Amino acid sequence: MIGDQRGIEQSDWDVFNRTGISHLVSISGLHVTMVAGLGAWAMSALWRRSFFVKGAALPLRLPAQKAAAITGAVVALLYVLLAGFGVPAQRTFYMLAVVALALCGGRIVTLSQVLCLALGVVVLLDPWAVLAPGFWLSFGAGAVILYAYMGRVRSERGWRRSLAMAARTQYAVTVGLVPLTMFLFSQVSLVSPFANAVAIPVISLLVTPLALAGALLPAPLAGWVLGLAHGAVALLAQGL
Repeated sequence: MIGDQRGIEQSDWDVFNRTGISHLVSISGLHVTMVAGLGAWAMSALWRRSFFVKGAALPLRLPAQKAAAITGAVVALLYVLLAGFGVPAQRTFYMLAVVALALCGGRIVTLSQVLCLALGVVVLLDPWAVLAPGFWLSFGAGAVILYAYMGRVRSERGWRRSLAMAARTQYAVTVGLVPLTMFLFSQVSLVSPFANAVAIPVISLLVTPLALAGALLPAPLAGWVLGLAHGAVALLAQGL
């Protein structure tokens, strides 16, 4: 929840590194986007059902989409600050902020522009970030995903479409980051695509929501919820 990794033993890190899922253990763009999305969704639902202020409903004063975008960016900032303001989390916040500003300003920006603007802001605020492997891996992953999906629009929906998108994303990131991984760490995990295919849904759809709930619930119930999250991670670690 807050990026404190002191409880993770070196033997655990060895497993995470060899299977290529270390990005799921730290606070990454995946977690920040999830939290920001929840905040934006809640604000959008409330804003559309808002009360009247001086004879006019709030959506008439500010569209619900803009209110949701601003809320998502603010929630992302708060969570990034709570989690230590690491480079992957920074990248995600700046991208969300650019999208929110463009939406509120009525401007159209491409995904590549959003990524480049986020990269520029990170370098301006922290020039030494370019020396961290996480900087190159974070923006490299974002660039690879954009390249994999740029200009590809399909109309079909459903679980097959979602599964195909997830497989394409994992394939693109795995292959695209091989040169960077070899250069930075002199090794690459061959089982990473298969490990991530299992670990990403478990961490994203089960562990992270349970951790978020455990941070907000009262003590007795929180312990039970966090115990479920821990059990899921333990089973995942055994499989890895």
